[in-house]
Amino acid sequence: MSLLASAATATPLSDYRDYDDDLMRDLERTVKFFEPDITAQNADAALEDAEVLAGGFRYTEDYFRRKPGTEDAVEISRKGGKLIAEARASIGKADFEAAAATAREATTVCKSCHDIYKPRLAR
Repeated sequence: MSLLASAATATPLSDYRDYDDDLMRDLERTVKFFEPDITAQNADAALEDAEVLAGGFRYTEDYFRRKPGTEDAVEISRKGGKLIAEARASIGKADFEAAAATAREATTVCKSCHDIYKPRLAR
């Protein structure tokens, strides 16, 4: 079973009101520009986006590591961080096609966690 498929069946057991909502809003804005910046071959902007997203995945991994029953979120965060690192490497090689594909995959990873942990009223 894939990570995303198993994550979709998980049931969150904790209260997430202490999550940094401002950070989440920044991440949601940034992820919307990440692939377009890459596609436009705007390496500087894409690398700035990648830095914000990498920081968000680090924060999320640390946050969920402290919450019981959220191992799936920790794994999702790790996977997202790895994808951002791959996208950065591709941008560094001016392989914008590969970077864009990886950015799309990172966006899917973000959404998979939201499907489980983001409050329904905030969607």
